[in-house]
Amino acid sequence: MDFSQKIADIGTEALKAYRYMSGIRHDNEIPEIFLGCQIAIGLHKQCGVHAHVERPYLDILRELGGLVGSDEINTFGGLRADVAIYKDSMPIAIIELKICDEGDRRGGKVLADLEKMKTLSEGRKLDTYLGILLTDMDKGLLCDKRRSQIETLLEGRFSGEGALEAASSNAGWNWQFLAGKF
Repeated sequence: MDFSQKIADIGTEALKAYRYMSGIRHDNEIPEIFLGCQIAIGLHKQCGVHAHVERPYLDILRELGGLVGSDEINTFGGLRADVAIYKDSMPIAIIELKICDEGDRRGGKVLADLEKMKTLSEGRKLDTYLGILLTDMDKGLLCDKRRSQIETLLEGRFSGEGALEAASSNAGWNWQFLAGKF
């Protein structure tokens, strides 16, 4: 099962809910952990899967039958999946979430998350997803152009997408929540 569109839809609704709940001035101020919690709840309700938030990579590795020695601790020791999806008590997918705004102009943080997921999933039955809040940038670099640049960087495409949304407080920029299986 591909969760991409569900992640994008839930992420979009979570952002709008947080905007109103918190009164944030800028939509990109949403905490990633809030997105992760809402996506975990939404996937559990919609798909009947179990979901963990901030699940340590070392726990996932053990659950997949991997050995945890000093190399694994050095590689994965402090890493956590924003969301880990389980079926029949086994991890089947992990989701990393990023806010891709001025702080990640070129998508380097998104790429770093993809690389760490790929390292964990290498040789294992574990799907990897990215979910990003993508914003317009100054000087006319809009979401569609940024999306294309980031997909080129990731060497893959986001197959799930929320609607293009206007930022709150008449900020004059737009955002879109994207998700994909990479």
